[in-house]
Amino acid sequence: MKKLILLVACVLLLALASFAQKSSMDYLEEGSVYYLKHDYQQAIPLYQKAVDLEKKDRKLERKFWLVLVDNLGIAYGITGDIKSSFAVYEYGIATEPTYPMFYYNVACGYGELDDEASAIKNLRLAYQYKKNMIPGEHLPDPMTDSSFAKFLDSDTFKKAVKEMKSGK
Repeated sequence: MKKLILLVACVLLLALASFAQKSSMDYLEEGSVYYLKHDYQQAIPLYQKAVDLEKKDRKLERKFWLVLVDNLGIAYGITGDIKSSFAVYEYGIATEPTYPMFYYNVACGYGELDDEASAIKNLRLAYQYKKNMIPGEHLPDPMTDSSFAKFLDSDTFKKAVKEMKSGK
């Protein structure tokens, strides 16, 4: 009888534990609290848990998934982990290849790495897909973005951005 009671108690505990598991939305919300406070180190593990859950079983609405992936990539980039930032955006691009902010932020990473050609290449893709922004979102201006500060005196960069802005 004691074994049966113990078995039933274990089954109930396991059932309760499975209901108590956090969802990707829970992690997105928690991570966003830190992200909005510019505490990217605290946001990263929460966002990463959400992405890991989404990789297994996508549950988030598209707009929330885009924000999750974008914010995680930005958080990695701001903390100096460009390699992880690129990995997040590779996942994002593989899943949503026409979302412009993924390309824009990859371009930012290349800007931080002082790779002008790769930055321009990815900016061109961001501008190519800019019509696919989330409603209310806008493409940042590369000429005022600190990630591209190293290129602001470059005629090549200035010409490329001017062309992109004019739709060429």
